[in-house]
Amino acid sequence: MRKMLHCRRGSVAFATVVALVPLIGFVALGAEAGSWYVTKQQAQNAADAAAYSGGLRLQCSTVANGGGAACADAQSIDYRARQFAAQNTFCDGSDTNSYSGSRCPTSLPSGISRNVSIAVTATQVQATVTQTQPTYLANLLGLSTVTIGATATAEVKQLAFPCVLTLADPLVFQGNTTIKSPNCGLSSNDTDKSGSIQFTGNSVNLNQVKSVSGVGGCSDTGGSQCNAAITSASSTPNPLSGLDTAISSLKITDFPSGACSVPGGNSPIALAAYGTSNKCYYNGPSFQNKNYTLNGVYFIDGQFQIQGNLTGTATLIFLPPKFTGSSDPGGSLKISGNPTIQITALSSITASQVPTSLGTAANLTLLTGIVIYDPEASSNLKITGSSTSYFNGITYAPNADLTYQGNATQTNSCNEVIAKGVTLSGSSNFDNSACPVSNPAAFTHYVRLVQ
Repeated sequence: MRKMLHCRRGSVAFATVVALVPLIGFVALGAEAGSWYVTKQQAQNAADAAAYSGGLRLQCSTVANGGGAACADAQSIDYRARQFAAQNTFCDGSDTNSYSGSRCPTSLPSGISRNVSIAVTATQVQATVTQTQPTYLANLLGLSTVTIGATATAEVKQLAFPCVLTLADPLVFQGNTTIKSPNCGLSSNDTDKSGSIQFTGNSVNLNQVKSVSGVGGCSDTGGSQCNAAITSASSTPNPLSGLDTAISSLKITDFPSGACSVPGGNSPIALAAYGTSNKCYYNGPSFQNKNYTLNGVYFIDGQFQIQGNLTGTATLIFLPPKFTGSSDPGGSLKISGNPTIQITALSSITASQVPTSLGTAANLTLLTGIVIYDPEASSNLKITGSSTSYFNGITYAPNADLTYQGNATQTNSCNEVIAKGVTLSGSSNFDNSACPVSNPAAFTHYVRLVQ
């Protein structure tokens, strides 16, 4: 008996067994904590998806309330947020079959519950996702249940109003154009995911541009200039769309004085504008090797050829197709040679300067500040000029892809452009330094996760 009491054989095994008890417990507790981590990650994914989807729906309402197109999504912000939480397997309580694409289980194991909470402000959507479940080994430490949660917040961010806006085609940067737009942005409504914004040169200077954004994606043939672009932004409302119907409805009977004549003689030649005693339009005028001055509103059919020097304060409105008959292609602009063009838009337009159908208060407000309105459908409308040339005002070509070549803008000017597509090309300066800080008629928004 005494030998048995003093025998040490098996003591190590005994000590090992004693040590394994807490060790296995800690390993098991670690495994339980690891499962909580996995649940935490799943909850975070659901919260992120819910907040971002709710943010997109909030953006839709924000654009509509700001004067843009009505939001096409009939579902509420709360619905869209909860729908995407459900698509990531998290539903609020037993609300498992209320949302399209839901992947929530029809029932949860005993003691487990899930909750989804959505909070909405004027600019943010916050989603909080939680799962409460019983503990096992942690229960030995006095923790009977654990609540695992995640929160995400999506913010709808408003960008500067665009001084360059494409309505359907890409915004293209070519060559090494220098762009100065410290108060306004450049935006593309093109939805192409492969390139609503396109950089085809690697020397475009955007250091003085407030923002560059597109509804679709961005492509870059060389360099990393897409890093400066915001993609998947909202579509920017067209602030001048109200003019399209009014100008497309103009008829030859709106001009009782008929076709104007381009006067000859020595330069400078003053070109008569539409007015009380001169209700005419210009049919295919050609300005060659002379100096012409403009002052007022001019309506133009046929091809408007600029080869000579043109200066003044004016609004040029190109008439729509079929203006004089079924075969009339309407007005169009052609610049050739290297003329000096210095045209600044009118700061105000009165009803006596336009046909009666255009003389409403709404139309006059929209026309103010426009230097060129050209409704022609073209994939290659070019505005070029010498180093001293500019069109200072709004160039509006809703159906054309517009290319700027050369220094076609005045230094410290505000040359806004709204066109179907826009290409800024060559070694030129495009200066919008004098554009205002804000324009409530047209804003671009995008959604980002901030938490």
